Amino acid sequence: MATFFKRKHKSKTTYAVQVRRKGFRTVSKSFDTRTEAKRWARNMEAKLDRGDYSDYTEASKLTLGDLFNRYIRENKHKKKKQWRYEEYRKDQLLKDTISDINLLRFSTKHLAEFRDRRLKVVKASTFNKDFNFISVCISTAINDWGIYIPHNPCKLMNRESEAKPRNRILDNDEELRLLEACSISDNSYLKPMVEFSIETAIRQGELLKMRYKHINWEKHLVTLYDTKNGEDRTIPLSEKAFSILKNTPRRFDGVLFPLSRDSLKSHWNTAKRRAKIEGLRWHDLRRHAISVMFEVKDLDVPTVQLISGHRNPMILLNVYTKLNPEKLVKKLG
Repeated sequence: MATFFKRKHKSKTTYAVQVRRKGFRTVSKSFDTRTEAKRWARNMEAKLDRGDYSDYTEASKLTLGDLFNRYIRENKHKKKKQWRYEEYRKDQLLKDTISDINLLRFSTKHLAEFRDRRLKVVKASTFNKDFNFISVCISTAINDWGIYIPHNPCKLMNRESEAKPRNRILDNDEELRLLEACSISDNSYLKPMVEFSIETAIRQGELLKMRYKHINWEKHLVTLYDTKNGEDRTIPLSEKAFSILKNTPRRFDGVLFPLSRDSLKSHWNTAKRRAKIEGLRWHDLRRHAISVMFEVKDLDVPTVQLISGHRNPMILLNVYTKLNPEKLVKKLG
Protein backbone atom coordinates (compact mmCIF):
# COMPACT_ATOMS: atom_id res chain seq x y z
CA MET A 1 0.00 0.00 0.00
CA ALA A 2 1.31 3.45 -0.95
CA THR A 3 0.84 6.55 1.19
CA PHE A 4 1.53 10.04 -0.16
CA PHE A 5 2.53 13.18 1.77
CA LYS A 6 2.57 16.71 0.43
CA ARG A 7 5.41 18.79 1.88
CA LYS A 8 5.61 22.55 1.47
CA HIS A 9 9.01 24.19 1.59
CA LYS A 10 10.01 27.84 1.26
CA SER A 11 11.00 27.54 -2.39
CA LYS A 12 9.00 24.53 -3.60
CA THR A 13 6.60 21.71 -2.80
CA THR A 14 7.61 18.04 -2.79
CA TYR A 15 5.71 14.79 -2.57
CA ALA A 16 6.90 11.98 -0.32
CA VAL A 17 5.64 8.45 -0.79
CA GLN A 18 5.86 5.39 1.45
CA VAL A 19 5.23 1.85 0.22
CA ARG A 20 4.38 -0.79 2.82
CA ARG A 21 4.14 -4.51 2.25
CA LYS A 22 3.93 -7.24 4.86
CA GLY A 23 7.26 -9.05 5.18
CA PHE A 24 9.24 -6.13 3.76
CA ARG A 25 10.56 -3.00 5.37
CA THR A 26 8.90 0.30 4.48
CA VAL A 27 10.31 2.01 1.40
CA SER A 28 10.12 5.77 0.99
CA LYS A 29 11.25 8.41 -1.47
CA SER A 30 10.56 12.09 -2.31
CA PHE A 31 9.68 13.61 -5.71
CA ASP A 32 9.06 17.05 -7.15
CA THR A 33 5.66 16.08 -8.61
CA ARG A 34 2.80 13.87 -7.51
CA THR A 35 2.83 12.13 -10.89
CA GLU A 36 6.44 11.01 -10.42
CA ALA A 37 5.63 9.80 -6.91
CA LYS A 38 2.67 7.73 -8.16
CA ARG A 39 4.71 6.21 -10.97
CA TRP A 40 7.49 5.20 -8.58
CA ALA A 41 4.97 3.79 -6.10
CA ARG A 42 3.31 1.63 -8.78
CA ASN A 43 6.68 0.27 -9.92
CA MET A 44 7.79 -0.44 -6.37
CA GLU A 45 4.54 -2.24 -5.52
CA ALA A 46 4.89 -4.38 -8.64
CA LYS A 47 8.47 -5.29 -7.69
CA LEU A 48 7.43 -6.23 -4.17
CA ASP A 49 4.66 -8.41 -5.58
CA ARG A 50 7.35 -10.25 -7.54
CA GLY A 51 9.46 -10.61 -4.41
CA ASP A 52 12.02 -8.15 -5.76
CA TYR A 53 13.06 -5.67 -3.07
CA SER A 54 15.70 -3.61 -4.79
CA ASP A 55 15.90 -0.44 -2.78
CA TYR A 56 19.03 1.46 -3.71
CA THR A 57 18.51 4.24 -1.17
CA GLU A 58 21.29 3.14 1.17
CA ALA A 59 23.71 2.38 -1.66
CA SER A 60 23.21 5.88 -3.07
CA LYS A 61 24.51 7.37 0.20
CA LEU A 62 27.71 5.31 0.41
CA THR A 63 31.11 5.47 -1.22
CA LEU A 64 33.52 2.61 -1.80
CA GLY A 65 35.67 4.11 0.93
CA ASP A 66 32.77 3.68 3.36
CA LEU A 67 32.67 -0.03 2.51
CA PHE A 68 36.44 -0.41 2.93
CA ASN A 69 36.34 1.20 6.38
CA ARG A 70 33.34 -0.82 7.54
CA TYR A 71 34.85 -4.08 6.30
CA ILE A 72 37.98 -3.49 8.41
CA ARG A 73 36.07 -1.98 11.35
CA GLU A 74 33.88 -5.08 11.64
CA ASN A 75 36.96 -7.33 11.46
CA LYS A 76 35.71 -9.17 8.38
CA HIS A 77 39.31 -9.30 7.16
CA LYS A 78 40.50 -11.21 10.22
CA LYS A 79 39.13 -14.43 8.77
CA LYS A 80 42.21 -14.39 6.57
CA LYS A 81 45.59 -15.60 7.74
CA GLN A 82 47.51 -12.49 6.68
CA TRP A 83 44.85 -10.02 7.73
CA ARG A 84 47.29 -7.24 8.58
CA TYR A 85 48.05 -6.84 4.88
CA GLU A 86 44.36 -6.14 4.33
CA GLU A 87 44.53 -3.15 6.69
CA TYR A 88 47.50 -1.78 4.78
CA ARG A 89 45.64 -2.37 1.50
CA LYS A 90 42.64 -0.46 2.78
CA ASP A 91 44.83 2.51 3.70
CA GLN A 92 46.37 2.52 0.22
CA LEU A 93 42.98 2.40 -1.49
CA LEU A 94 41.69 5.28 0.62
CA LYS A 95 44.43 7.44 -0.88
CA ASP A 96 43.07 6.81 -4.38
CA THR A 97 40.05 8.56 -5.91
CA ILE A 98 38.31 5.20 -6.34
CA SER A 99 37.37 5.43 -2.66
CA ASP A 100 35.33 8.57 -3.37
CA ILE A 101 33.08 6.94 -5.97
CA ASN A 102 29.44 6.48 -5.04
CA LEU A 103 28.64 2.79 -4.62
CA LEU A 104 25.58 3.00 -6.86
CA ARG A 105 27.58 4.65 -9.65
CA PHE A 106 30.59 2.34 -9.43
CA SER A 107 31.19 0.55 -12.74
CA THR A 108 33.85 -1.32 -14.69
CA LYS A 109 34.88 2.05 -16.17
CA HIS A 110 35.99 3.26 -12.73
CA LEU A 111 37.70 -0.06 -12.10
CA ALA A 112 39.59 0.12 -15.40
CA GLU A 113 40.73 3.67 -14.64
CA PHE A 114 41.93 2.54 -11.22
CA ARG A 115 43.79 -0.36 -12.83
CA ASP A 116 45.59 1.97 -15.24
CA ARG A 117 46.64 4.28 -12.41
CA ARG A 118 47.68 1.47 -10.10
CA LEU A 119 49.77 -0.43 -12.62
CA LYS A 120 52.00 2.62 -13.03
CA VAL A 121 53.33 2.10 -9.50
CA VAL A 122 52.76 -1.59 -8.63
CA LYS A 123 53.00 -4.96 -10.31
CA ALA A 124 50.04 -6.92 -11.63
CA SER A 125 50.06 -9.23 -8.63
CA THR A 126 49.57 -6.28 -6.25
CA PHE A 127 46.76 -4.84 -8.37
CA ASN A 128 45.04 -8.22 -8.34
CA LYS A 129 45.13 -8.24 -4.55
CA ASP A 130 43.61 -4.73 -4.53
CA PHE A 131 41.01 -5.94 -7.03
CA ASN A 132 40.15 -8.91 -4.80
CA PHE A 133 39.80 -6.65 -1.76
CA ILE A 134 37.38 -4.33 -3.58
CA SER A 135 35.34 -7.28 -4.84
CA VAL A 136 35.13 -8.89 -1.39
CA CYS A 137 34.01 -5.62 0.22
CA ILE A 138 31.21 -5.20 -2.33
CA SER A 139 30.11 -8.83 -2.00
CA THR A 140 30.08 -8.44 1.79
CA ALA A 141 27.91 -5.33 1.46
CA ILE A 142 25.42 -7.24 -0.70
CA ASN A 143 25.35 -10.54 1.16
CA ASP A 144 26.05 -9.59 4.79
CA TRP A 145 24.88 -6.01 5.12
CA GLY A 146 21.82 -6.14 2.84
CA ILE A 147 22.93 -3.16 0.75
CA TYR A 148 21.23 -3.37 -2.64
CA ILE A 149 23.18 -2.62 -5.80
CA PRO A 150 22.48 -3.98 -9.31
CA HIS A 151 25.62 -6.13 -9.39
CA ASN A 152 29.26 -6.35 -8.37
CA PRO A 153 31.24 -4.73 -11.23
CA CYS A 154 34.33 -6.73 -10.24
CA LYS A 155 32.53 -9.87 -11.44
CA LEU A 156 32.45 -8.41 -14.95
CA MET A 157 36.16 -7.64 -15.25
CA ASN A 158 39.18 -9.91 -15.52
CA ARG A 159 42.22 -9.77 -13.29
CA GLU A 160 45.59 -8.90 -14.76
CA SER A 161 47.97 -11.58 -16.01
CA GLU A 162 50.81 -11.94 -13.54
CA ALA A 163 54.49 -12.40 -14.26
CA LYS A 164 55.93 -15.89 -14.25
CA PRO A 165 56.85 -17.14 -10.77
CA ARG A 166 60.44 -16.77 -9.59
CA ASN A 167 62.83 -19.65 -10.23
CA ARG A 168 65.93 -18.39 -8.41
CA ILE A 169 67.99 -20.95 -6.50
CA LEU A 170 71.59 -21.06 -5.32
CA ASP A 171 73.76 -21.86 -8.35
CA ASN A 172 77.24 -23.31 -8.57
CA ASP A 173 79.27 -22.25 -5.52
CA GLU A 174 76.77 -19.62 -4.28
CA GLU A 175 75.69 -21.74 -1.32
CA LEU A 176 79.30 -22.11 -0.14
CA ARG A 177 80.01 -18.39 -0.59
CA LEU A 178 76.80 -17.44 1.20
CA LEU A 179 77.53 -19.65 4.21
CA GLU A 180 81.09 -18.33 4.44
CA ALA A 181 79.76 -14.78 4.47
CA CYS A 182 77.19 -15.72 7.14
CA SER A 183 79.91 -17.27 9.31
CA ILE A 184 81.61 -13.86 9.72
CA SER A 185 78.34 -12.01 10.30
CA ASP A 186 77.94 -9.80 13.37
CA ASN A 187 75.06 -12.06 14.37
CA SER A 188 75.97 -15.63 15.28
CA TYR A 189 72.44 -16.89 14.52
CA LEU A 190 72.52 -15.99 10.82
CA LYS A 191 74.51 -18.97 9.57
CA PRO A 192 72.50 -21.65 11.45
CA MET A 193 69.29 -20.00 10.29
CA VAL A 194 70.37 -20.12 6.65
CA GLU A 195 71.63 -23.70 6.99
CA PHE A 196 68.44 -24.83 8.72
CA SER A 197 66.32 -23.17 6.02
CA ILE A 198 68.25 -24.91 3.25
CA GLU A 199 67.92 -28.23 5.06
CA THR A 200 64.18 -28.02 5.83
CA ALA A 201 62.60 -25.59 3.30
CA ILE A 202 61.02 -23.79 6.25
CA ARG A 203 59.43 -20.38 5.69
CA GLN A 204 61.05 -17.36 7.31
CA GLY A 205 58.00 -16.64 9.48
CA GLU A 206 57.92 -20.25 10.68
CA LEU A 207 61.63 -20.10 11.46
CA LEU A 208 61.26 -17.00 13.63
CA LYS A 209 58.32 -18.51 15.57
CA MET A 210 60.15 -21.72 16.50
CA ARG A 211 60.61 -22.45 20.20
CA TYR A 212 62.54 -25.15 22.10
CA LYS A 213 59.27 -26.60 23.40
CA HIS A 214 58.15 -27.23 19.82
CA ILE A 215 60.95 -29.78 19.29
CA ASN A 216 60.64 -33.47 20.04
CA TRP A 217 64.26 -34.19 20.86
CA GLU A 218 63.76 -37.94 21.11
CA LYS A 219 61.96 -38.45 17.80
CA HIS A 220 63.81 -35.71 15.87
CA LEU A 221 60.62 -33.83 14.99
CA VAL A 222 59.62 -30.18 15.14
CA THR A 223 56.06 -28.84 15.10
CA LEU A 224 55.49 -25.56 13.30
CA TYR A 225 52.54 -23.57 14.62
CA ASP A 226 50.46 -20.84 13.03
CA THR A 227 51.81 -21.46 9.52
CA LYS A 228 50.90 -19.54 6.39
CA ASN A 229 48.06 -21.85 5.37
CA GLY A 230 46.59 -21.74 8.87
CA GLU A 231 47.47 -25.31 9.81
CA ASP A 232 50.11 -26.62 12.20
CA ARG A 233 52.46 -29.24 10.79
CA THR A 234 55.10 -31.55 12.18
CA ILE A 235 58.18 -32.18 10.07
CA PRO A 236 61.02 -34.71 10.41
CA LEU A 237 64.53 -33.40 10.99
CA SER A 238 67.55 -34.71 9.14
CA GLU A 239 70.71 -35.34 11.13
CA LYS A 240 72.10 -32.03 9.94
CA ALA A 241 68.94 -30.09 10.80
CA PHE A 242 68.77 -31.74 14.23
CA SER A 243 72.44 -30.98 14.86
CA ILE A 244 71.89 -27.30 14.02
CA LEU A 245 69.10 -27.03 16.61
CA LYS A 246 71.03 -29.01 19.23
CA ASN A 247 74.08 -26.73 18.89
CA THR A 248 72.08 -23.49 19.00
CA PRO A 249 72.61 -21.72 22.37
CA ARG A 250 69.61 -22.18 24.63
CA ARG A 251 67.83 -19.08 25.91
CA PHE A 252 65.66 -18.56 28.98
CA ASP A 253 62.74 -17.29 26.86
CA GLY A 254 62.73 -20.47 24.77
CA VAL A 255 63.23 -18.66 21.47
CA LEU A 256 65.49 -20.51 19.05
CA PHE A 257 66.44 -17.66 16.74
CA PRO A 258 65.97 -14.31 18.53
CA LEU A 259 65.89 -11.95 15.54
CA SER A 260 63.18 -9.67 14.23
CA ARG A 261 62.35 -9.63 10.54
CA ASP A 262 64.06 -6.26 10.10
CA SER A 263 67.20 -7.37 11.93
CA LEU A 264 67.37 -10.58 9.92
CA LYS A 265 66.91 -8.66 6.69
CA SER A 266 69.79 -6.34 7.54
CA HIS A 267 72.24 -9.16 8.37
CA TRP A 268 71.06 -11.14 5.33
CA ASN A 269 71.68 -8.25 2.93
CA THR A 270 75.14 -7.69 4.39
CA ALA A 271 76.03 -11.37 3.92
CA LYS A 272 74.84 -11.30 0.31
CA ARG A 273 76.99 -8.27 -0.45
CA ARG A 274 80.05 -9.98 1.07
CA ALA A 275 79.34 -13.12 -0.94
CA LYS A 276 78.74 -11.03 -4.10
CA ILE A 277 75.38 -12.69 -4.66
CA GLU A 278 72.67 -10.72 -6.46
CA GLY A 279 68.98 -11.29 -7.08
CA LEU A 280 68.52 -13.69 -4.18
CA ARG A 281 65.70 -13.39 -1.65
CA TRP A 282 65.37 -15.28 1.61
CA HIS A 283 62.28 -17.06 0.29
CA ASP A 284 64.40 -18.40 -2.60
CA LEU A 285 66.12 -20.64 -0.03
CA ARG A 286 62.83 -22.51 0.21
CA ARG A 287 62.83 -23.20 -3.54
CA HIS A 288 66.47 -24.21 -3.38
CA ALA A 289 65.82 -26.60 -0.48
CA ILE A 290 62.84 -28.24 -2.20
CA SER A 291 64.83 -28.67 -5.40
CA VAL A 292 67.61 -30.37 -3.43
CA MET A 293 65.08 -32.70 -1.80
CA PHE A 294 63.97 -33.91 -5.22
CA GLU A 295 67.28 -33.74 -7.04
CA VAL A 296 69.82 -34.90 -4.46
CA LYS A 297 67.87 -36.66 -1.71
CA ASP A 298 65.47 -38.42 -4.12
CA LEU A 299 62.42 -37.76 -1.94
CA ASP A 300 58.99 -38.37 -3.45
CA VAL A 301 56.26 -35.74 -3.84
CA PRO A 302 54.16 -36.71 -0.78
CA THR A 303 57.24 -36.62 1.47
CA VAL A 304 58.37 -33.22 0.21
CA GLN A 305 54.79 -31.97 0.45
CA LEU A 306 54.63 -33.03 4.09
CA ILE A 307 57.88 -31.20 4.86
CA SER A 308 57.17 -28.04 2.87
CA GLY A 309 53.51 -27.74 3.88
CA HIS A 310 52.16 -27.20 0.36
CA ARG A 311 48.50 -28.16 0.09
CA ASN A 312 48.60 -28.09 -3.70
CA PRO A 313 51.25 -30.37 -5.22
CA MET A 314 51.07 -28.44 -8.51
CA ILE A 315 52.35 -25.29 -6.78
CA LEU A 316 55.06 -27.36 -5.15
CA LEU A 317 56.22 -28.73 -8.51
CA ASN A 318 55.64 -25.71 -10.76
CA VAL A 319 56.69 -22.85 -8.46
CA TYR A 320 59.02 -24.30 -5.86
CA THR A 321 60.97 -26.87 -7.85
CA LYS A 322 63.82 -26.11 -10.23
CA LEU A 323 65.86 -29.12 -11.27
CA ASN A 324 69.23 -29.03 -13.02
CA PRO A 325 69.06 -30.97 -16.34
CA GLU A 326 72.80 -31.69 -16.19
CA LYS A 327 72.43 -33.54 -12.89
CA LEU A 328 69.45 -35.45 -14.23
CA VAL A 329 71.53 -36.73 -17.17
CA LYS A 330 73.88 -38.43 -14.71
CA LYS A 331 70.92 -40.01 -12.91
CA LEU A 332 69.44 -41.33 -16.14
CA GLY A 333 72.74 -43.03 -17.00
